[in-house]
Amino acid sequence: MTLRPQFSDPGELLKDPRGRKWMLQCAGCRRWGYRHDAPAKFFNRAHLEKYFEPLKLDERGLCEQCQTALSQK
Repeated sequence: MTLRPQFSDPGELLKDPRGRKWMLQCAGCRRWGYRHDAPAKFFNRAHLEKYFEPLKLDERGLCEQCQTALSQK
């Protein structure tokens, strides 16, 4: 019998390298998300979708919300 990992909080997901490789963090707001171009299936995707949203970063490492905030200054 194989035990499946049960994740009760997002911090546990970030510790697992199999899913961590698809994670990103915005350099501005420090928000975590998973790569918007991640494959449809990968280890722990269902758990990541539960706690995080797709995140697209620009070349500076900023999410779309931070890019918009900077452009309005």
